[in-house]
Amino acid sequence: MKRVIFTSYDDIKTTADSWNSNYYAKMQVEDYWDRLLENKKEYAEKIGVDFKFFHNTMGDFEVDYDLEFTKVNLYKHKLFADLAEEYDEVLYIDMDVIFNTDENIFDELDLSKGIHIKDQDYSIISKNIKEILFNQVGARSPTIKYHITRDLLDDKEDSHVMNTGLMIGKSEHIKQIKYLERIPELIKRVNDIKNQNLTHGDTVYLRMYYYPNNESLFSAIMEMYEVPYVLMEEEWHTLIGSELREYDWDKIKVAHFISKKFNAFYKDKTKCIYSIYIEIPDDKLDNPRGHYKDPVNKSMRTKQRLMKYKEQLEKNHREYAELCGATYINYGWDEEYEEFRKRFGPEITEYNIINFYKIWLLDKLTHEYDLVLYVDYDVYFADTWDAFELLKGEHGLCCDINDAFESGINIKDRNYFKFYNKDFRNPQAKYWNAHALLQEEDLDGDNWVYNTGIMMTSRAIMDKLDYFSDLDDIIETMTEIKEFSMYPDQIRASFGYDNETIMSYKCQVNNVPVARLDEKWHYKHDFHELESYEVGTEMWERTKYELEMNIKSKQIQFIHFISKNFSILFED
Repeated sequence: MKRVIFTSYDDIKTTADSWNSNYYAKMQVEDYWDRLLENKKEYAEKIGVDFKFFHNTMGDFEVDYDLEFTKVNLYKHKLFADLAEEYDEVLYIDMDVIFNTDENIFDELDLSKGIHIKDQDYSIISKNIKEILFNQVGARSPTIKYHITRDLLDDKEDSHVMNTGLMIGKSEHIKQIKYLERIPELIKRVNDIKNQNLTHGDTVYLRMYYYPNNESLFSAIMEMYEVPYVLMEEEWHTLIGSELREYDWDKIKVAHFISKKFNAFYKDKTKCIYSIYIEIPDDKLDNPRGHYKDPVNKSMRTKQRLMKYKEQLEKNHREYAELCGATYINYGWDEEYEEFRKRFGPEITEYNIINFYKIWLLDKLTHEYDLVLYVDYDVYFADTWDAFELLKGEHGLCCDINDAFESGINIKDRNYFKFYNKDFRNPQAKYWNAHALLQEEDLDGDNWVYNTGIMMTSRAIMDKLDYFSDLDDIIETMTEIKEFSMYPDQIRASFGYDNETIMSYKCQVNNVPVARLDEKWHYKHDFHELESYEVGTEMWERTKYELEMNIKSKQIQFIHFISKNFSILFED
């Protein structure tokens, strides 16, 4: 019995982008390249089968589709068919697959029943295509792949969406697939469905983004031509993604890291969580806008609430760090900070100096730890999932970002500038401030608005960010654009010197890859009516209940208490 395990990998060009998916995947595979390859070789040797690695062998392989990533994934089916001519049984695995067993997969699976493959049906958001918007799923989502397959199968509702990261079968069954012979017609059908959708009045939004991915085509072929297949048990193909779920490594025999977070398996990263607690002297507090009914200055109110709950917040931070196996550091007003603040002139408030300091500490700590997580002192860890094993901090700045529209900017409204009245803490002010900085460099002013209350990253990203090398020059430019730029007076009046404006500018100028944090990892608890801060009132009870329900329903991990209403956490 001739058996072979093979994998293929082609180095496709990727560039850093605001979503960071292809770039991150490529960089992670490169980081773990030797271990990933050795794992496969060792397993093949243990069970006594051949191993073949096809690296950059795609060459002149042609398929009627331009997307390079898709071509790579179609190419593996050619190799699957080629090896079926030489071997009795063939196992294909993606590069991001790790063996975690000594058991022989060829012996443990009954391959006489057909091709063994894992489905992704559990990840389908909805089988009703009219309920799905593309921005909810993304191009690689099992949901879009399911609907492509279903349309190819003439609306077969019980069709599967298969994951081709692991395929194993006998040569006789593999030869029945005839993948390369059949995909030209299927690719044409996918494009016809897409184009037909665009030319009819009753279009379904998702079909606008159909494309001939290898998994939809494979799933359709298996059903159309009645190729025998078996849906595998999860232990032989466990998909390790970014979703929050428990993994029992004693029961996982083959792990497919679609998240590319290999450190969750190898446990090889040093980790640090840090925060800053500095009580700003009353005479150094700035004066941002607070609740219109609150007679107390917003900065003073923040100071008071943090002072009251500082011990409970630090305890929460330390407990989470211990759970993650991370070092926890709480920085304060010490000699290091005293030295740091000397570099800034009187135009920079203490609040802004502290926020520059947190970036400076991030830069410093990434020299000492592989992954570093910063949280503002008003951040509360609501759950126990290890962020270091789920977030893409190795090759991206994990941070909350919003575009102009999400930040409330609508320049199509002719009254937008007329009634613009924002202070320096407002996200819209930060957008226009960064817009002006970029325009000074003759760059497109459109930018992302950053919230740096929660950030995770690494040394490689901080080097690329290069935040402090020309900070003095940037601050000088910020002064100039505040006084003399072309922007309307009310816009310039809202300009400040905040770290987030500069973060947006730096990320764009230096092409820094950003891994956008979703609501699970940066949930903002905003201001409510003043009554909600009074323990025991109806509004307080309602606010507390609302947060508890959101934590459960949205799987919220980190809460950023912009409201500073810590009483709903720590008061009964």
